[in-house]
Amino acid sequence: MDRRDFLKTTGGLATLAAGCASTAAAIPAAAAGAGLSQRSLTVAMPWTPNHAGLADDAHRLALRIQTALGNGIAIEMRPDTKSRADITIAPVCADTALHPAFAYFGGLPGSQALSPSELEGWLITAGGQELWDDLAAPHGFKPLLAGHTGSNPTLWSKSPLSAPEDLSGLKIVARGLDRDVLRALGAIPVLGEEQALEAALNNSEVGAVIWGSPVHASAAGIPARFPFGLAGALGQSGGALAVKVDLAVWENFTPAEQAAIQAALSADFRAALADADTTRPAVEHAIAARDGASIKIPNTTFAAAVSRIAAAVVAHTAAQDPIAARIDRSYSAFLRAVHPNSINVS
Repeated sequence: MDRRDFLKTTGGLATLAAGCASTAAAIPAAAAGAGLSQRSLTVAMPWTPNHAGLADDAHRLALRIQTALGNGIAIEMRPDTKSRADITIAPVCADTALHPAFAYFGGLPGSQALSPSELEGWLITAGGQELWDDLAAPHGFKPLLAGHTGSNPTLWSKSPLSAPEDLSGLKIVARGLDRDVLRALGAIPVLGEEQALEAALNNSEVGAVIWGSPVHASAAGIPARFPFGLAGALGQSGGALAVKVDLAVWENFTPAEQAAIQAALSADFRAALADADTTRPAVEHAIAARDGASIKIPNTTFAAAVSRIAAAVVAHTAAQDPIAARIDRSYSAFLRAVHPNSINVS
Protein backbone atom coordinates (compact mmCIF):
# COMPACT_ATOMS: atom_id res chain seq x y z
CA MET A 1 0.00 0.00 0.00
CA ASP A 2 1.51 3.32 -1.03
CA ARG A 3 0.93 6.59 0.77
CA ARG A 4 -1.96 7.70 -1.41
CA ASP A 5 -3.75 4.37 -1.07
CA PHE A 6 -3.41 4.53 2.72
CA LEU A 7 -4.86 8.04 2.81
CA LYS A 8 -7.72 7.00 0.51
CA THR A 9 -8.74 4.26 2.93
CA THR A 10 -8.75 6.67 5.87
CA GLY A 11 -12.28 7.98 5.58
CA GLY A 12 -12.13 11.76 5.89
CA LEU A 13 -8.71 11.92 4.26
CA ALA A 14 -10.00 11.05 0.79
CA THR A 15 -10.10 14.71 -0.24
CA LEU A 16 -6.54 15.29 0.95
CA ALA A 17 -5.36 12.18 -0.83
CA ALA A 18 -6.58 13.47 -4.17
CA GLY A 19 -3.69 15.94 -4.19
CA CYS A 20 -1.03 13.28 -3.62
CA ALA A 21 0.06 11.91 -6.98
CA SER A 22 0.98 8.23 -7.00
CA THR A 23 4.52 7.68 -8.23
CA ALA A 24 5.02 4.00 -7.54
CA ALA A 25 5.21 3.21 -11.26
CA ALA A 26 8.38 3.69 -13.24
CA ILE A 27 9.07 7.30 -14.14
CA PRO A 28 8.57 7.86 -17.87
CA ALA A 29 11.31 9.53 -19.86
CA ALA A 30 10.56 13.14 -20.65
CA ALA A 31 9.85 13.73 -24.30
CA ALA A 32 12.92 15.09 -26.02
CA GLY A 33 12.40 18.44 -27.68
CA ALA A 34 13.15 18.94 -31.33
CA GLY A 35 16.86 18.85 -31.97
CA LEU A 36 17.71 17.91 -28.36
CA SER A 37 19.61 14.75 -27.48
CA GLN A 38 18.24 13.01 -24.42
CA ARG A 39 20.33 12.88 -21.25
CA SER A 40 19.96 10.05 -18.78
CA LEU A 41 20.33 10.25 -15.01
CA THR A 42 20.47 7.27 -12.69
CA VAL A 43 18.67 7.85 -9.38
CA ALA A 44 19.34 5.41 -6.55
CA MET A 45 17.26 4.86 -3.44
CA PRO A 46 17.63 2.36 -0.57
CA TRP A 47 14.06 1.12 -0.94
CA THR A 48 12.52 -1.41 -3.29
CA PRO A 49 9.17 -0.48 -4.87
CA ASN A 50 7.34 -2.52 -2.20
CA HIS A 51 8.64 -0.20 0.55
CA ALA A 52 5.32 1.63 0.76
CA GLY A 53 5.48 5.35 1.47
CA LEU A 54 9.24 5.82 1.39
CA ALA A 55 9.75 4.49 -2.14
CA ASP A 56 6.76 6.55 -3.22
CA ASP A 57 8.40 9.68 -1.78
CA ALA A 58 11.62 8.93 -3.66
CA HIS A 59 9.81 8.45 -6.96
CA ARG A 60 7.97 11.73 -6.45
CA LEU A 61 11.25 13.54 -5.83
CA ALA A 62 12.82 12.00 -8.92
CA LEU A 63 9.86 13.19 -10.95
CA ARG A 64 10.30 16.67 -9.47
CA ILE A 65 13.94 16.67 -10.59
CA GLN A 66 13.03 15.47 -14.06
CA THR A 67 10.37 18.17 -14.41
CA ALA A 68 12.77 20.86 -13.15
CA LEU A 69 15.37 19.91 -15.75
CA GLY A 70 12.85 19.92 -18.57
CA ASN A 71 12.88 18.18 -21.93
CA GLY A 72 15.61 15.76 -22.84
CA ILE A 73 16.06 14.16 -19.40
CA ALA A 74 15.38 10.49 -18.74
CA ILE A 75 15.37 9.15 -15.17
CA GLU A 76 16.31 5.57 -14.34
CA MET A 77 15.39 4.57 -10.78
CA ARG A 78 17.46 1.93 -8.98
CA PRO A 79 16.64 0.32 -5.62
CA ASP A 80 20.36 0.23 -4.79
CA THR A 81 22.71 2.70 -3.11
CA LYS A 82 25.83 0.55 -3.16
CA SER A 83 26.78 1.13 -6.80
CA ARG A 84 27.49 4.52 -8.32
CA ALA A 85 24.54 6.72 -9.29
CA ASP A 86 24.18 10.27 -10.53
CA ILE A 87 21.69 11.08 -7.77
CA THR A 88 20.86 9.29 -4.52
CA ILE A 89 17.71 9.84 -2.47
CA ALA A 90 18.06 8.63 1.12
CA PRO A 91 17.66 9.62 4.78
CA VAL A 92 20.39 11.99 5.92
CA CYS A 93 21.00 9.85 9.01
CA ALA A 94 22.44 7.13 6.74
CA ASP A 95 25.41 9.43 6.13
CA THR A 96 26.47 9.32 9.79
CA ALA A 97 28.36 6.19 8.71
CA LEU A 98 30.56 8.56 6.67
CA HIS A 99 30.88 11.18 9.43
CA PRO A 100 28.82 11.54 12.63
CA ALA A 101 28.37 15.30 12.04
CA PHE A 102 25.91 14.55 9.23
CA ALA A 103 23.46 14.06 12.12
CA TYR A 104 23.16 17.85 12.47
CA PHE A 105 21.53 17.96 9.04
CA GLY A 106 19.38 14.88 9.56
CA GLY A 107 17.89 15.75 12.96
CA LEU A 108 19.41 15.72 16.44
CA PRO A 109 17.88 13.93 19.44
CA GLY A 110 16.51 15.44 22.62
CA SER A 111 16.27 19.17 23.28
CA GLN A 112 19.11 19.75 20.79
CA ALA A 113 16.67 19.43 17.92
CA LEU A 114 15.57 22.04 15.44
CA SER A 115 12.07 21.64 14.06
CA PRO A 116 11.87 20.76 10.35
CA SER A 117 11.14 24.37 9.34
CA GLU A 118 13.91 25.63 11.63
CA LEU A 119 16.34 23.18 10.05
CA GLU A 120 15.51 24.63 6.65
CA GLY A 121 15.97 28.12 8.08
CA TRP A 122 19.45 27.27 9.38
CA LEU A 123 20.45 25.84 6.03
CA ILE A 124 19.15 28.79 4.01
CA THR A 125 19.82 31.82 6.21
CA ALA A 126 22.57 30.94 8.67
CA GLY A 127 25.27 29.12 6.70
CA GLY A 128 24.11 25.58 7.35
CA GLN A 129 24.03 24.62 3.66
CA GLU A 130 27.63 25.74 3.15
CA LEU A 131 28.75 23.64 6.11
CA TRP A 132 26.79 20.65 4.77
CA ASP A 133 28.47 21.15 1.40
CA ASP A 134 31.91 21.23 3.05
CA LEU A 135 31.18 18.03 4.98
CA ALA A 136 29.85 16.22 1.91
CA ALA A 137 32.42 17.35 -0.67
CA PRO A 138 35.19 14.89 0.38
CA HIS A 139 32.62 12.13 -0.10
CA GLY A 140 31.82 13.30 -3.61
CA PHE A 141 28.30 14.67 -3.44
CA LYS A 142 26.23 17.85 -3.24
CA PRO A 143 23.52 17.49 -0.55
CA LEU A 144 20.10 19.08 -0.81
CA LEU A 145 17.25 19.01 1.71
CA ALA A 146 14.32 17.29 0.02
CA GLY A 147 11.89 15.92 2.59
CA HIS A 148 11.19 15.21 6.23
CA THR A 149 9.25 12.73 8.35
CA GLY A 150 7.81 15.56 10.47
CA SER A 151 8.17 16.48 14.13
CA ASN A 152 7.79 14.19 17.14
CA PRO A 153 8.66 10.82 15.59
CA THR A 154 6.91 7.93 17.29
CA LEU A 155 8.66 5.13 19.13
CA TRP A 156 6.43 2.10 18.53
CA SER A 157 6.72 -0.76 21.02
CA LYS A 158 5.12 -4.10 21.83
CA SER A 159 4.48 -3.07 25.43
CA PRO A 160 3.89 0.31 27.12
CA LEU A 161 6.96 2.45 27.90
CA SER A 162 6.65 4.98 30.69
CA ALA A 163 10.05 5.17 32.41
CA PRO A 164 13.62 5.22 31.06
CA GLU A 165 14.20 1.90 32.83
CA ASP A 166 11.61 0.29 30.54
CA LEU A 167 14.13 0.57 27.70
CA SER A 168 16.75 -1.53 29.46
CA GLY A 169 17.59 -4.61 27.41
CA LEU A 170 14.97 -3.77 24.78
CA LYS A 171 16.01 -4.36 21.16
CA ILE A 172 14.98 -1.28 19.13
CA VAL A 173 15.26 -0.60 15.41
CA ALA A 174 16.72 2.93 15.15
CA ARG A 175 19.05 5.05 13.04
CA GLY A 176 21.55 7.90 13.42
CA LEU A 177 22.33 9.36 16.83
CA ASP A 178 19.11 7.86 18.21
CA ARG A 179 21.07 4.64 18.42
CA ASP A 180 23.64 6.24 20.75
CA VAL A 181 20.94 7.71 22.99
CA LEU A 182 19.12 4.39 23.22
CA ARG A 183 22.34 2.53 24.00
CA ALA A 184 23.08 4.94 26.85
CA LEU A 185 19.56 4.32 28.19
CA GLY A 186 20.26 0.60 28.32
CA ALA A 187 18.49 -0.42 25.11
CA ILE A 188 20.06 -2.56 22.40
CA PRO A 189 19.93 -0.71 19.05
CA VAL A 190 19.26 -2.91 16.04
CA LEU A 191 20.71 -1.68 12.77
CA GLY A 192 17.97 0.24 10.99
CA GLU A 193 19.05 -0.20 7.38
CA GLU A 194 16.21 0.45 4.95
CA GLN A 195 16.37 -2.92 3.21
CA ALA A 196 16.48 -4.80 6.51
CA LEU A 197 13.30 -3.35 8.01
CA GLU A 198 11.00 -6.28 7.24
CA ALA A 199 13.46 -8.79 8.67
CA ALA A 200 13.79 -6.70 11.83
CA LEU A 201 10.03 -6.38 12.22
CA ASN A 202 9.62 -10.14 11.89
CA ASN A 203 12.30 -10.78 14.51
CA SER A 204 10.42 -11.76 17.66
CA GLU A 205 13.28 -10.38 19.78
CA VAL A 206 12.77 -6.83 18.50
CA GLY A 207 10.61 -4.93 20.98
CA ALA A 208 10.35 -1.44 19.45
CA VAL A 209 11.01 0.61 16.33
CA ILE A 210 11.29 4.25 15.24
CA TRP A 211 10.40 4.59 11.56
CA GLY A 212 9.38 7.60 9.52
CA SER A 213 6.10 9.44 9.87
CA PRO A 214 2.84 7.85 11.05
CA VAL A 215 1.93 7.28 7.39
CA HIS A 216 5.28 5.58 6.68
CA ALA A 217 4.99 3.47 9.82
CA SER A 218 1.44 2.44 9.05
CA ALA A 219 2.26 1.59 5.43
CA ALA A 220 4.96 -0.74 6.77
CA GLY A 221 2.48 -2.38 9.16
CA ILE A 222 4.33 -1.20 12.26
CA PRO A 223 1.42 -0.06 14.50
CA ALA A 224 -0.31 -3.41 14.05
CA ARG A 225 2.75 -5.22 15.42
CA PHE A 226 3.97 -2.54 17.84
CA PRO A 227 0.71 -0.94 19.09
CA PHE A 228 2.09 1.28 21.87
CA GLY A 229 3.29 4.60 20.46
CA LEU A 230 5.31 7.26 22.27
CA ALA A 231 5.40 10.44 20.18
CA GLY A 232 8.61 12.44 20.50
CA ALA A 233 10.16 9.81 22.76
CA LEU A 234 13.69 10.74 21.69
CA GLY A 235 12.97 14.38 20.89
CA GLN A 236 10.90 16.59 18.65
CA SER A 237 12.98 16.25 15.50
CA GLY A 238 12.10 13.66 12.92
CA GLY A 239 14.40 12.65 10.11
CA ALA A 240 15.37 14.67 7.05
CA LEU A 241 15.50 13.22 3.56
CA ALA A 242 18.27 14.32 1.19
CA VAL A 243 18.87 14.34 -2.53
CA LYS A 244 22.59 13.78 -3.01
CA VAL A 245 23.92 14.71 -6.44
CA ASP A 246 27.29 13.37 -7.56
CA LEU A 247 29.61 16.38 -7.50
CA ALA A 248 30.76 15.93 -11.10
CA VAL A 249 27.14 15.70 -12.22
CA TRP A 250 26.14 18.74 -10.15
CA GLU A 251 28.98 20.83 -11.56
CA ASN A 252 27.97 19.81 -15.07
CA PHE A 253 24.49 21.28 -14.59
CA THR A 254 24.09 24.87 -15.72
CA PRO A 255 23.44 27.50 -13.02
CA ALA A 256 19.84 27.65 -14.24
CA GLU A 257 19.47 23.87 -13.88
CA GLN A 258 20.99 23.94 -10.40
CA ALA A 259 18.60 26.71 -9.35
CA ALA A 260 15.63 24.83 -10.83
CA ILE A 261 16.49 21.65 -8.92
CA GLN A 262 16.98 23.54 -5.67
CA ALA A 263 13.67 25.37 -6.08
CA ALA A 264 11.80 22.16 -6.91
CA LEU A 265 13.19 20.29 -3.90
CA SER A 266 12.52 23.21 -1.56
CA ALA A 267 8.91 23.30 -2.74
CA ASP A 268 8.56 19.57 -2.22
CA PHE A 269 10.05 19.80 1.28
CA ARG A 270 7.54 22.45 2.31
CA ALA A 271 4.64 20.63 0.70
CA ALA A 272 5.56 17.43 2.55
CA LEU A 273 5.64 19.28 5.88
CA ALA A 274 2.33 20.99 5.24
CA ASP A 275 0.79 17.67 4.27
CA ALA A 276 2.19 15.96 7.36
CA ASP A 277 0.81 18.66 9.68
CA THR A 278 -2.59 18.54 8.01
CA THR A 279 -3.03 14.80 7.87
CA ARG A 280 -1.34 13.62 11.07
CA PRO A 281 -4.33 13.84 13.46
CA ALA A 282 -6.59 11.95 11.05
CA VAL A 283 -3.88 9.39 10.25
CA GLU A 284 -3.31 8.70 13.95
CA HIS A 285 -7.06 8.35 14.46
CA ALA A 286 -7.21 5.85 11.59
CA ILE A 287 -4.29 3.88 13.03
CA ALA A 288 -6.09 3.66 16.38
CA ALA A 289 -9.33 2.51 14.73
CA ARG A 290 -7.73 0.01 12.38
CA ASP A 291 -4.87 -1.39 14.47
CA GLY A 292 -5.99 -0.65 18.02
CA ALA A 293 -2.77 1.29 18.51
CA SER A 294 -2.48 4.15 20.98
CA ILE A 295 -0.07 7.09 20.88
CA LYS A 296 0.94 9.00 24.01
CA ILE A 297 3.64 11.52 24.88
CA PRO A 298 6.54 10.81 27.26
CA ASN A 299 6.29 11.98 30.85
CA THR A 300 8.67 14.60 32.23
CA THR A 301 11.00 12.01 33.81
CA PHE A 302 11.38 10.13 30.55
CA ALA A 303 11.89 13.35 28.55
CA ALA A 304 14.47 14.70 31.01
CA ALA A 305 16.53 11.50 30.87
CA VAL A 306 16.51 11.54 27.07
CA SER A 307 17.48 15.22 26.89
CA ARG A 308 20.36 14.78 29.34
CA ILE A 309 21.83 11.87 27.40
CA ALA A 310 21.16 13.48 24.02
CA ALA A 311 23.14 16.55 25.07
CA ALA A 312 26.13 14.35 25.93
CA VAL A 313 25.82 12.45 22.63
CA VAL A 314 25.73 15.69 20.63
CA ALA A 315 28.70 17.10 22.58
CA HIS A 316 30.68 13.97 21.75
CA THR A 317 29.78 14.38 18.08
CA ALA A 318 30.87 18.02 18.10
CA ALA A 319 34.28 17.00 19.47
CA GLN A 320 35.05 14.65 16.58
CA ASP A 321 37.17 17.10 14.56
CA PRO A 322 37.39 20.77 13.51
CA ILE A 323 34.61 20.58 10.89
CA ALA A 324 32.24 18.97 13.41
CA ALA A 325 33.10 21.74 15.87
CA ARG A 326 32.38 24.41 13.22
CA ILE A 327 29.03 22.83 12.42
CA ASP A 328 28.13 22.61 16.10
CA ARG A 329 28.98 26.29 16.71
CA SER A 330 26.80 27.41 13.81
CA TYR A 331 23.95 25.06 14.71
CA SER A 332 24.04 25.97 18.42
CA ALA A 333 24.09 29.71 17.69
CA PHE A 334 21.02 29.35 15.47
CA LEU A 335 19.29 27.17 18.06
CA ARG A 336 19.89 29.81 20.75
CA ALA A 337 18.58 32.50 18.40
CA VAL A 338 15.29 30.73 17.70
CA HIS A 339 14.86 29.44 21.27
CA PRO A 340 16.35 32.23 23.44
CA ASN A 341 14.38 31.26 26.54
CA SER A 342 15.16 27.54 26.52
CA ILE A 343 17.25 26.44 29.49
CA ASN A 344 18.20 23.25 27.65
CA VAL A 345 20.16 25.00 24.89
CA SER A 346 23.82 25.11 25.78
